[in-house]
Formats: sequence, C-alpha cells, structure tokens
Amino acid sequence: MPTDPEQQPLQSARDGNPRSQVHYISIPIDRNPDFQTDNNGSNEPVEPSFNTRRQSILDQPIGSFRGVNSLGRFATSLRRANSFRHIDVDSGVERSFFKDSHDETFDPDTLAPATNGRRLSVALRPSQNISMRPSITNLDASRSNIDNPFFDDSSVDYGSTFSGRSGHGPGAADTSSLLRGSISMAELAENLGRDGYRGVIAGDADSLVLKQIENKDGKVVTVLAGQSTAPQTVFNSINVLIGIGLLALPLGLKYAGWVVGLLLLSIFASATFCTAELLSRCLDTDLTLMSYADLGYAAFGTKGRALISALFTIDLLGCGVSLVILFADSLNALFPSISVTSFKFLAFFVITPPVFLPLSVLSNISLLGILSTIGTVLVITLCGVFNKTAPGSLFDPMETHLWPKDFQSFCLSIGLLSASWGGHAVFPNLKSDMRHPAKFKDCLKTTYEITAVTDIGIAVVGFLMFGDTVKDEITKNVLLLDAYPSYIHGLISTLMTLIPIAKTPLNARPIISVLDTIFNVQNAESKYEGNRLRLAKMVQSFNAVFINFLFVVVAIIFPQFDKIIAFLGAGLCFMICLILPCSFYIKICKDTITPREKIACYTTIFVSVILSVLGIGAAIIS
Repeated sequence: MPTDPEQQPLQSARDGNPRSQVHYISIPIDRNPDFQTDNNGSNEPVEPSFNTRRQSILDQPIGSFRGVNSLGRFATSLRRANSFRHIDVDSGVERSFFKDSHDETFDPDTLAPATNGRRLSVALRPSQNISMRPSITNLDASRSNIDNPFFDDSSVDYGSTFSGRSGHGPGAADTSSLLRGSISMAELAENLGRDGYRGVIAGDADSLVLKQIENKDGKVVTVLAGQSTAPQTVFNSINVLIGIGLLALPLGLKYAGWVVGLLLLSIFASATFCTAELLSRCLDTDLTLMSYADLGYAAFGTKGRALISALFTIDLLGCGVSLVILFADSLNALFPSISVTSFKFLAFFVITPPVFLPLSVLSNISLLGILSTIGTVLVITLCGVFNKTAPGSLFDPMETHLWPKDFQSFCLSIGLLSASWGGHAVFPNLKSDMRHPAKFKDCLKTTYEITAVTDIGIAVVGFLMFGDTVKDEITKNVLLLDAYPSYIHGLISTLMTLIPIAKTPLNARPIISVLDTIFNVQNAESKYEGNRLRLAKMVQSFNAVFINFLFVVVAIIFPQFDKIIAFLGAGLCFMICLILPCSFYIKICKDTITPREKIACYTTIFVSVILSVLGIGAAIIS
C-alpha cells in the first residue's frame, strides 16, 4: 500500500539548484510550566520532563484524519491562516516577517510568521521562552547529522546561541544571527541537557520546525518551516474563496443573462486561477518572499507596499460593512416590523464582544462561517427541489433571459460575478505555510474546482428559482416566500446571522491592529506597566469598538448589499487578483518571462482596467 507523502519526514533538498537547498531541523517544545509542584507540594522549580502536550481528542486518528492531517492539525492550520490577514503600516519594510532582513519574527501562540512577532534569534537563546529537549534532530532521516549544514564544523563560529544561561556578556547569543554552524551534535546535546531549557510557548505542534533557505542574493536565512499539508491548504483556500459574495451571484446572472453571465463566471475563474499561479512563481524567485505585501515591495518598492495596505484596508472595511448589512437584512425579512437600521445597531452589540477573544477561539468560531455558507447553499437547493411550483422551484423555473437587458445591467454584473474569486491576498502566505510548497498548484486546482462548482451552482439555482425577481441576496427571496415552511425561514435566518458573528471579528482585527500601531499600543504588555499599561489597554478597547461601530455607520449610509459587493468585485478583486499579480510577474520574473506570457499579462491588465472602470461606474451610478 503506497505511503502518504504528507506523513513522511521533511526531506532536505539535495539537487544542484542553490535556490532549493532547503535543510530542516526539529526542536521539540517543552509544554510544561517553568515551575512544577513536586510530590511534597513544594513550588520549587524542578527539571522539566520534556513531555509533549496532552493529547486532544482531535489528535486521535479518525478515518483519513490522522497524523499531520488530524483534526487538531487542521484546527492549528486554520488558526495560522487566519493570522495571515495583516495590514502593513510601515511601507518601508522589505519583508513582512523579518527584522534586519535576516531575523524572522513569529507569533508564539500560532508558531507562524508574524509581522509584530518575536524575533526567532531571541527565542532560541537559552534563557528565553522556548524550550527544547536535550536533542535536535535533522528531519531528513536518510542523511547523517554531519552532512547537515546546521552542524557543519566548517561554518562560522557557533557562538553561544545554545551555550549559556544568561543573555548578557560574552556568553550571550548574537541576535543578529540565527542557528550557526561549528558545533557537533554531541556538544549541542550536552549544552541543551546542561542548560535545561524550559518554555511556555503555546501551540498545537510538538516541535518547532526550522529550515535554512537561500534568498535571491545567496544569503542563508533560518526561518520557520511550513506546517500545513495539502488537504489543509485546500481547506484554508476554500474558506477564503467561498464567502458571502456568492449570495449575490444569482443577481449578477440576472443582470448579465445566461450567455454573458456564465461566460464571465468561467473567465473570472480561469483568469484568477492563472494569476494565483503567477503569484506562486514570483514566490519561487526568493524563498524569503512570504506575503502579498512582500511581492508588492519586491516589484514596486515602498509605493507598492503602501498601495497594497490601502487596498487591504478598503477590502476588509467593505467586507465588514457587507456582513452587517447581511445580518440586518436577514433578520428584517423574518421580523419586518423592526427596521433594518435597528437590526444594524443590534449587530454592533453582537459582533463587538467577539473582537476581544483570542485568535485561537475566533478561528474555531470562524468554522461556523464556512459551514453556514455551505449549509445555506444546500438549503436553498433543497428548497428548489421540494417546491414544485414557481416561484422558488427548480422544476417550475421562473422566466429568464439569455442576454443583458441593457449596457448598465452588464456593467453591474461585472462586479457581482467577480467578487467571489478574491483569495489572492493570502495565497502567498498559504503557500509559504505548506510542508511541501511544490504541491501548491495542485491545491489551487482542487480549490478552484470546488469553488467553481459551488459558485456557478448557486448562481444557476438562484436564477432558475426566482428569475427576474431575484433580489440582492438570494436568501432574501427564500425568507420572503410564504410557500416554504416556517422552519426554513428560521433556519436560513439563523445561518445568515451566524456568518457575520463568525467572520466580522476576523475582518476587524487587521484594521484594529493598524490603529493600535498608530497609537503605539501594539503589544502593550511588553511595553508598559502600571497606569500607562491601563491607558494602553483602554486605547486598544476603544479601537476595537470604534472599528465595529464604523462598520455599522457605513452600513447605514450605504445600505444596499449588492452595490457593496459590486464595488468590492469591480474595484478590488480586479486590482488584487488580476492587475497586480500580472504586474508582479512582469517585474519580478522579467528574466524568465516569455514573450507570450508578457503579451498575456499586458492583455489581462488592459481588459481588467476597462472592466473595473465599467463596474465601479455602474455601482456608483445605480
């Protein structure tokens, strides 16, 4: 029986290409506290036992969910994916997750690269908060440690990164360097055993896996190795692509008609798949490129990163506003005696408290979002199957049309039909987080196949069921139709209410982080104490409340769900998913791009600009 390659140890590269010279080591993490209580009840510090964390039921093998693909690993992978949503305030930063161009920063909670995280070099110092058993092993079991460049005695002096208790004086670690060579495995094991590393880093993996890579200048850098498997990457990608934008697809198909609408959906799916692959190729030119903003800086410098930060901010703001509108419209359809505005204020009190929850909790809650979205698609389809008479039936479809009724309708359809393909902002991070990044293209294929079936399916089903009477949210048609049982109305409303609760806090976090950075209250616990810490906490709370209140205010000023989605699709999806990826590829891969690819990229940019202008103009005019 063939062995699943995902379950195999990571293999250090051994081909002749310097770019692919990737070598791995694994540092097991001690999850015991610094102070343990002995059998006599004393609180004196004891030698750590180096036991792994307590096994969760999610880590137990369940069918195909075993090993690195256990449900627990899926949960931690989703948490890392959610942590990748970030807006860079400093446009002059060359790499999102590095200090001084070589020292990676990471989040101790997720063990994932993070912009405002902790320096990896500092974390590996003996007196710091990462703990290791008295051994470090090369994950490439087929090679000896002597052949591993992490332990190459011919390298530069190792210093005392692993050989001293204090972080001061001659024995202190040099924070400008990471894992250095010139130490034998025996010496390293002896040092680790003598120093008794202890740690409190939280996370769900049993090891911190590091790898050495070479950047485009040939400089060796030590970074966190990717942890997500191909199935986890597919799941995270689908979670990004399948969102509330699909609720407006039937309306987009109504505006465009069958011929133009299905053609546009197919073109957008194919084009965004190709540009996602272009982003992947750009990442391969320099393994220190890990985020969309990194690509922007590599292509256009500080202006590129600043533009991307502005686009991400508008995108997240628009998503938050559309979620508030969805919440209010769904409840108003069920309780028409209460105004939509009242429900929007109710949304403020519902979505604000979760913002203060930690990312680990929000990631688990976010599962309700994708489950509710898929559940809504299934419920609407079943309603069409079991209802035998129009409207709302698949067996007795409403009147439809093949072509757009007018030019403005066609322009409106552009943004609505393109809004569901916008996952490119986090695709680079998802690839960087993979155990086997070479599988990313296959993951994209699977992701787009599932997304295309879902999006095109709901567009066709909704247009057949309600025809020209379809509303901006397909769920609104279901809620307003008395032919369906009352429990269907309650189920749809519940699902539509859960989606904003699950997704809005995650959309708000990056914008809140920007305000925290501007007011210098980011990581307040490590910066302040006493009254200044309390003041910083108050500012953080105000920022969180303010952003959610801003969502509500904008939702009241611009109450139409379809116009918000059309603007996001025409204004941002074209820019983030089509125009910029082609521009990055032309700039970053200028030495390898073929004339045919260059023509295709320029054509895509030209057509995208025209369609984007038409879509934005129609959304504003209407």
